[in-house]
Amino acid sequence: MINKIIVLLMAFSIFAKNSQGQKSDCHISFHGHLIDIKTRESIPGTLVRIKELDKAAVSDSAGVFSFSDLCPGQYSFTCAVIGYDTLVKKINLAKSGHAVFELSGQELGTVEISGKQKKEALSTVAHETLAGVAIDEVRGESLGESLKDITGLNSIQTGPGISKPVIHGLYSNRILILNNGVGQAGQQWGSDHAPEIDPFTASEITVIKGAESVRYGSDAMGGVVSLQPKEMPRTPGIDGELNLVGASNNGMGVASIMLEGAFGKNLAGLSWRIQGTVNRAGNSEAPGYYLDNTGDFERDYSAQLSYRHEIFGADLYYSSYNTQIGILTASEVGNLADLDSALKSSKPNEPSKFTYKITTPYQTVAHNLLKTSGYIYLSDDSKIQAIYSQQQDLREEVANDASYTNTQVNSVADSFFIITNSAEVEWETRYLNNFSSEIGISGSTQSNYHKTVDFYGVIPNFLNYGGGVYAIQKWQKGFWTLEGGLRYDYLWEQVYMYNENLEYVAPLHEYSHLSGTLGATCQISDRLTWNFNYGNAWRPPEPNELYGKGVHLSAASFELGDSALGVEQSNNFSTSARYESPKLKVELGVYYNIINNFIFLEPTGKPIYQISGVVPGFQYTQANVLYEGADLDINYHFTPRFSIVSKSTIVRAYNYTIHDYLIYVPADRFDNGLKYEFRNFGKVTKPYLVASNVYVRHQDRVPVNNYDYAPPPPAYTLFNAGFGFFVMSQKRNIEINLTVNNIANTTYRDYLDRLRYFSAEPGRNIMLRLKIPLWPEKTVNND
Repeated sequence: MINKIIVLLMAFSIFAKNSQGQKSDCHISFHGHLIDIKTRESIPGTLVRIKELDKAAVSDSAGVFSFSDLCPGQYSFTCAVIGYDTLVKKINLAKSGHAVFELSGQELGTVEISGKQKKEALSTVAHETLAGVAIDEVRGESLGESLKDITGLNSIQTGPGISKPVIHGLYSNRILILNNGVGQAGQQWGSDHAPEIDPFTASEITVIKGAESVRYGSDAMGGVVSLQPKEMPRTPGIDGELNLVGASNNGMGVASIMLEGAFGKNLAGLSWRIQGTVNRAGNSEAPGYYLDNTGDFERDYSAQLSYRHEIFGADLYYSSYNTQIGILTASEVGNLADLDSALKSSKPNEPSKFTYKITTPYQTVAHNLLKTSGYIYLSDDSKIQAIYSQQQDLREEVANDASYTNTQVNSVADSFFIITNSAEVEWETRYLNNFSSEIGISGSTQSNYHKTVDFYGVIPNFLNYGGGVYAIQKWQKGFWTLEGGLRYDYLWEQVYMYNENLEYVAPLHEYSHLSGTLGATCQISDRLTWNFNYGNAWRPPEPNELYGKGVHLSAASFELGDSALGVEQSNNFSTSARYESPKLKVELGVYYNIINNFIFLEPTGKPIYQISGVVPGFQYTQANVLYEGADLDINYHFTPRFSIVSKSTIVRAYNYTIHDYLIYVPADRFDNGLKYEFRNFGKVTKPYLVASNVYVRHQDRVPVNNYDYAPPPPAYTLFNAGFGFFVMSQKRNIEINLTVNNIANTTYRDYLDRLRYFSAEPGRNIMLRLKIPLWPEKTVNND
């Protein structure tokens, strides 16, 4: 496979070099690449005009623009975009070619924004965004894995196919995932329920590292991960792109296609987009053996219709996510002796080979989202927007003994069907004296139908109604931004279940709480920014944490709830400083998060006997804990093309209830890499080469009376590399990216992977990614 990849890339290079010879008689083509002179990032949406010809073009998402059918001569290229100084560059064209245009960002405090655009205040909460080439480099990976390169983030896993993000040690229902502006309301409980989202629908992913409960409610107690699609098209015509991803380790192949367009004339303002993804993977391979039954098969699609007017707009969006995920065969054991042998063995006892076939045990997931939204400007400084959404999420787990039954119903060991309806109305306005406000009201209802072959299960049936009202006030003047907010939430929830005496009961719970936030940001100088944030947040216990009692097949565990659990309450203090110069960018953030009644799943040390076999036992409990840590991000340019990136993530957690460390906390993670950006040649632009080293420390901060079924694994070191470039072919700017993870094929286990009890992590993996525009780049002619 490696030889095929090398041949393919050499063919691209030869094509690019041989395409430089062009006729020079008014058939000259010219391509330009716009980049930020400091960050070296591409600048999309820039208007580029040739003064002498009165022709114009707009740079695409990769910052590239093009002109064709030019005559030899000297031309003045004027580049203008909001936030940057206008650049005029004279170029003498004798033949077709390419050039890089470096734009300088305007200094803070000098930009004036008028009309319907809202002036954004500096954020008082640390955040980071993946977009452009950065997000393209992680296409094909799960959401949790793709975010691990961001400082402060880890991922919690259940084998190679299931991963979810961890922010400052917190995950699941404490991390809100926004899918196109809607809070994801799937099966968030547990470490094995990955977000039911197709990452290919997003053009950027923003991570907010800190409590955002005032804006979004209790699910944002630990932070927010927001996946946003790119803006809907406004220029009449049709456009689209094709993403292809291949991986060597598990034979994964991904194809994702997107088509979009906008209407003109009588339908001006109306646009559309459709998108679909197919992902197929077989058994993953750890060094020396395959992980049996770890394949997956995913099929997703989405569609959006949008209308934009000068003062109002509306959107209709629908997405469907469908996947089948195999559960590691080695995690299913028949008796106590087999479990003890599996926990002590360096690799699974069952022989395996590569196959795409998925057998029992496995889980299937189907998630459908329907969203309608609209907004209207009451004035230049006042806007009302509303969102309604419905989500349906079906998850089924099929047991190992499914082959012993002749009916499909009996083969399903667990079935969860959850329906969520939510609505929100928000009013944003700006006042005199630099004040602005956001006032909102939201409501939701959620029901879960749990069907099993037993009276008990991981989560019982429930019905809830909730609502909240919030207000956020901002003041911004000069170098200062101050922010404060309050939110009140109420939740009514009733659970329907059988008790231990097989009596049908329906316990009722009601919760209400205030949340608050205070924050400040100061632009100390052109290069130095400081912010501080305090967030008070809360989270009620989930029904599975209260009343769960059953085998979680995909997590290979028996989980028992505690009906006496109380409400979590958090007081989170965080501060960060960011320094940025042409050569050096440094960001340091620290946090101190006190959580009372923190709910977590704790191993009991006692395996549970079931008809299907023996599984490790876990019990939900709570304690008063402290999370604290630091994130350090350093980017230094030795030269304009050669840079080093260093990222450190450190988390500490202490359990004050037992006066010892808290279990299942991410180990220290250090990621250091080098990047070299080569000069453009011919039609090949933005070529680069990266190499990185990831070191994850042994987690020795675990409680002394630790009933975990296996000790924390040793520290491990991984070496990764990659390179990529753009190549212009038939007026299409194709992006190519190749990465090699775990080059040395190191054997290791990760502390936050539940299946580390039974197997190692996957080994070396080579991934090839292609992003291909489906239509040639358009040139705007203003004649």
